[in-house]
Amino acid sequence: MSKWQKKWPAWFPLTLKYRLIVTFVALLLLPLCLAVYSLFRNFESIRQDDLTGRMSERMQQVHTSLTDMMAFAYKTHTMLSQDEGLIKVMDTPENYDPIERKRLIESKMSGINNSFFFHQTELFFKLIDHEGNVYTSYSPNGQLTNSIDEFQRWKSRLERSPQSYEWVASDPSDIYNNRDSKLLSLYILLQDQRRGNYGLARISIDAQEWFDSTVKNIAANQEITVFTGKGESVLRSSGASIGSNIIEQVIKEAQRSGSYRDASTASLVTYSYLDKLDWYVVSRISLDDLWSELTRLRIRFFLILALLVVVFVAVIFLIASRVTRPLSALQKKMEEASEKKLNVRLDIKMSQTREIASLGSSFNRMINDIGALIQRLKEEERQKQAVRFQMLLTQMNPHFLLNTLNMLKWMARKEKQAPIVDICIALGGLLEASLNSELELLPLHEEIGLLKAYESIQKLRYQSRFTMLYEVDESVTYALVPKLSLQPLVENAIVHGFDSEEQIGTIIIRAKAENGKLILEVEDNGIGLEEASKKRKRRSREGIGISNVKERLQLLYKEDAILEFVPIASGTLARMTTALLVSTPFTEGGDNHVDSLPS
Repeated sequence: MSKWQKKWPAWFPLTLKYRLIVTFVALLLLPLCLAVYSLFRNFESIRQDDLTGRMSERMQQVHTSLTDMMAFAYKTHTMLSQDEGLIKVMDTPENYDPIERKRLIESKMSGINNSFFFHQTELFFKLIDHEGNVYTSYSPNGQLTNSIDEFQRWKSRLERSPQSYEWVASDPSDIYNNRDSKLLSLYILLQDQRRGNYGLARISIDAQEWFDSTVKNIAANQEITVFTGKGESVLRSSGASIGSNIIEQVIKEAQRSGSYRDASTASLVTYSYLDKLDWYVVSRISLDDLWSELTRLRIRFFLILALLVVVFVAVIFLIASRVTRPLSALQKKMEEASEKKLNVRLDIKMSQTREIASLGSSFNRMINDIGALIQRLKEEERQKQAVRFQMLLTQMNPHFLLNTLNMLKWMARKEKQAPIVDICIALGGLLEASLNSELELLPLHEEIGLLKAYESIQKLRYQSRFTMLYEVDESVTYALVPKLSLQPLVENAIVHGFDSEEQIGTIIIRAKAENGKLILEVEDNGIGLEEASKKRKRRSREGIGISNVKERLQLLYKEDAILEFVPIASGTLARMTTALLVSTPFTEGGDNHVDSLPS
C-alpha cells in the first residue's frame, strides 16, 4: 500500500468501482444540488423582486392618482380665482338678489365641473363669501345657513399658516345621502390684490369613492391601506387586514418609499408616503401562495433528480464492474510479473471492451519486450566484460612503450646521441600527457609546453623547414584549453601548408582574451586553403586530427566553442574560440617518468 493510501481512513473505498461512484456524488451530484439550490434561491429572489416591482407600480398608480386629484383641486382654485364674474358676485353680494346670486355662482361651479367631465372622481365645491353666504355644487344634507363664523375661523387659521391653503384628510361629509363618507378637502382663501380676502373655498373629493375606483383592479391577495402619520386608518381595500405592527414598522422606517419582508405575517410589504397629507399608502401581499408554488416545484424537481441519480448510479455500477473485473485479473498478472515470473500472459477475450483488450494486448507485448530486453542486457554485459578485458590489455602497451623510450633515452645518452635523447624526451612527454585520461583541460602554458615538444620532434623530421613563433598574452597563461588541441592544428599547417622542400615556412601561435572569450590562432604562410584541399584529394586516407578536435570541443563546450579556418592573402589561419576559464596557479610535487619538457 502506498503512502497516500495510508492517509485515507479505513472506511474509504479504494477500489475503482466505488471510487467512480464517490467521484460522481462528490463532483457531479453535490455541485448539481448546490447549483439547483442556488438557482431556486435566485428564482425566489427574482420572483420577489418582480412582485415588489408590481406592487410598487400599483402603489405608484395610487400615488399618482391622488396627486392628480390634488392637482385638479389646485386647478379648480385657479379657475375660481380668475373668474371675474364670480369674484364680483362674491365680493359685493349685497348688489345681487339672493336667488340670482346663488344661480350665478352655481352655474360657475357647474361649468368648472363640466370641464372635468372625463375625470374619474367628482369634485365638490363649497364657497363662503366674506358676509357668510354659502354656495355648494351639490345638494347638502340640511338647509344652508349663514357661515360667517366658519369663514372667520378658517381665515384666521390660514393667515397663520405658512401657506394660504390646508388639506383636511378626514373632513366630515355634508353631501346628501353620503353622510357616512369622509371627504378629502382643500381649504383655501379666495384673494384679490384689489379686494383682499373676499371668500373661502372648500374643494372636496369623496376619498372612499376615489380609493375604490383606483384599487378595483388589484390582485385578490393584495391588500392596500391608507393611514395617517399618527397610525390612524383612513382607507382600506376590501378584506384588508394590515396589523398595527406593520403600521408601526412603516412609520419607524421614516422613508418616503420602500419595501421589506414581514416575517411575522409571512408577507411582502411596500409603502409610499404623501407628505402634503401626512398619509402612508401601504400594500401587503402574502407570500404563502408564492412559496407553496415554488415548494411544489422544488419537490417535483428533486424527486426526478433522485430517480435519475439512482438510475445513473446503477448504470455506473454495472459499467464499473465490467471494467474492474479484467483490471483485477491484470493486477494479479502484474503482481506475478513483479515476482520475476515473466512467463505470465493475460487471456484477452473478445467480449471485453476495446480499451481493456488493448490494455491486455499491451501487457502481453510488454512482458515479451521485457524478456527480450533482459536477454539483450545479458549479451551486452558479456560484451562489456570482453571490452574491459581488451582495454586492460591495451593499457599495457603504452606503459611498455614509455618504459622503452626511457631505456632508449639512457642508451642514447650513453652513446652521446643528443638528437635521439631530445626526441625520446619530447615523445615521452606527449605520450605521458595522452595517457593521463583524468585531465581533459590543461593550463595554456602546459599546452604550449606540449606543443614545443611536438615542435622539436617535427624540426628533426623536417630539418628545420619551418619556424614557430609564440604570441601569448600573459593574462591567459593559466587559461584552460582542451589537452592536445593545438598540436593537430600545427600538424595540419606543417603537412598541408608547405608544398616544396625549399620553402621555409613560419607558423605563428597566438593566444589572447577578447570579450570574455579565449581566442587561439594558428597562422601559417603556406599554400592556402584552396591548394591544400587539392593536395588532400590526392591522399589515399583523410586525417582525423581536425575532426577529433571539433568533436572534443562539442563535448566539452557544447555551443560555446567553435573551430574555423579563415582564408587570408597568403597562407591559412585556424581560429579556435572557447569560453575563457582561468585556473589558479599551483605547484605539483613528484617525479615524472620522463624528464621535464624543454622550455
